[in-house]
Amino acid sequence: MNNALSTIQQELRDKWWSKVITRRSAFFLIDGAVIVLMLLVVGISITHNMFGSLSQQPLCKMFFNSVADTLLLLSPCWIVKRKRAIALVITWLVALWSFVQILYFQTYQDVMPFASFLMVENISPTLIHSALGSITKKSIFVLLLPLLPHLYHLLWLRNDRKHKGQRRWWMFVISIITFVVMRLVITTSIYLTNKQNYHDLHEAFVSRYCHLGGRHRNYIMHNGVMAYSIYNLISGIKVSVSKEELDMARTFLKKDCPHYNDNPHATTIAKPNLIFIMVESLNAWAVNLDIDGKPVTPTLNALAADTASNIVCLNMITQVKNGRSSDGKFMYQTGLLPLTNKVVAVEFSNRNFPSLVKALKQKGYRAIEICGDEPSLWNIEHMSQAYGFDTLMHGPELKEQLMASDYMIDKVVMEKAASFLPSVNGNFIAQLFTGVMHSPYNDTWRAPTWISGSKQYSPAVRNYLEKTHYFDTQLGIFLQQLKQSGIYDKSVIVIASDHSELVDDAPNGRPSLSRNGNECVLIVINPSHGKLIDGPMGQIDVYPTVLDVMGLNGYYWKGLGHSALRNNPHSVSITLDETTGTSPLLHQQQQAWKVSDILIRADKFKF
Repeated sequence: MNNALSTIQQELRDKWWSKVITRRSAFFLIDGAVIVLMLLVVGISITHNMFGSLSQQPLCKMFFNSVADTLLLLSPCWIVKRKRAIALVITWLVALWSFVQILYFQTYQDVMPFASFLMVENISPTLIHSALGSITKKSIFVLLLPLLPHLYHLLWLRNDRKHKGQRRWWMFVISIITFVVMRLVITTSIYLTNKQNYHDLHEAFVSRYCHLGGRHRNYIMHNGVMAYSIYNLISGIKVSVSKEELDMARTFLKKDCPHYNDNPHATTIAKPNLIFIMVESLNAWAVNLDIDGKPVTPTLNALAADTASNIVCLNMITQVKNGRSSDGKFMYQTGLLPLTNKVVAVEFSNRNFPSLVKALKQKGYRAIEICGDEPSLWNIEHMSQAYGFDTLMHGPELKEQLMASDYMIDKVVMEKAASFLPSVNGNFIAQLFTGVMHSPYNDTWRAPTWISGSKQYSPAVRNYLEKTHYFDTQLGIFLQQLKQSGIYDKSVIVIASDHSELVDDAPNGRPSLSRNGNECVLIVINPSHGKLIDGPMGQIDVYPTVLDVMGLNGYYWKGLGHSALRNNPHSVSITLDETTGTSPLLHQQQQAWKVSDILIRADKFKF
């Protein structure tokens, strides 16, 4: 075997092209090509959903971005002696990063920031199950690509001891200069192609490197992975707040935030309880949907149809960021927008925030949170305390029931609430958090119904709808139990999605209200008057709307959103530079992202 391999090597040495490309340089060419291909696959994965189909321009831009990134990634190899070993380490790290990003994007429709890789406390059976369910042929292909240079190294270069690695600082410098020049050329090309979007070339750089409004995928799409890494590093360091930023926030709060104290929209229930049900991944398109002529969500359908008695919006747009469910809870509780680069629940869980809980506790309410997740997930325990909850019933408290029926978390949470709430003395705010509808949707539901046997839509959508139907059934039982205990008529009940979920990235594989399917559900039971809100409205608008319904406008903090009972919303700022709909409030909605970021970082809520 060794003799045959030596013979082949000798024959290759005699070829003319072997004089130009040595075995060692061939290794780096193969290794570089593999990294370029991996980054290109990630780029295609995150841009396909943005454009629907890839045009030639984004593809060329991504290719040159990938080449520039590869030059910079491999540049350390010029200043170390064990060049091939370092190159292989870099390649495998890029492969793991690319693998994770492809899985992450399928669920979250964005790129996972580097800070999130350090959030080991979020590792749970649910997360692992979700990740395993997201594995595709594309992700496996990326993970296996580094085997090409690795095998080449083992078969052709492992026993090559003649060459000693040399530190070539001039090649290192040339690699960095080449990266910078390529970045300048690419960004200049973007500027010249889209002059109408920029005042000058400097703004093209600033808006892409320093702007806090866009999704993370936008940075990679326009600037590549290494520029995105630099952006993450710079934005991660920025914690302090300047005087100019504080002045800007004060001006906004004074001029553009509501200051009313009246309660014309308050429920007619005297001192009502508040039961807030946050529903995991509830898409608005699932409501009023029939499968083979039978309704998937009969309970939600009935509630949504009764606009004479309930406040209903099936066009509430997702505004969560990297914190996902924790961001949804943060917006609903505080009326603040999430951080675009970091996660509030991770970075600032030790802070005190204004909240619905604290507004009601000032009136003598007791605050209870019931959720089947572990307290460490998204720092649930610390954030619950930051919001002001008195009683926390999480994974440890519900462990016995969850072990008996781990896939029936919604049933466990609602049964616990139905049995516990009647024993509470006085008024209360209870926040329930469901979990059944969490991704993935690649497995058939353990208690399948007629939905699994249908031929409508894709298998993933049918699996999602099985979970949705299960939640809807448990919701119907829970509401009936509240009526039997007498709590229903004494309470305002809010049902809101924590965020939307794509489920199937092919629009023809699922029902949808829009291409992205990013509409959430908001239903408020027992307000003073019912109302159908056409929207679009943002998740940030829920907080002031609930204040209106509960008659809590004497509370000092009205939030950065707008009550849907006072301003029928027709626009949403999804990020600082991504909007939907039009209304006179749109500029304020965009500026609210900056103001919220300033207020959170400045810790202006020490009360």
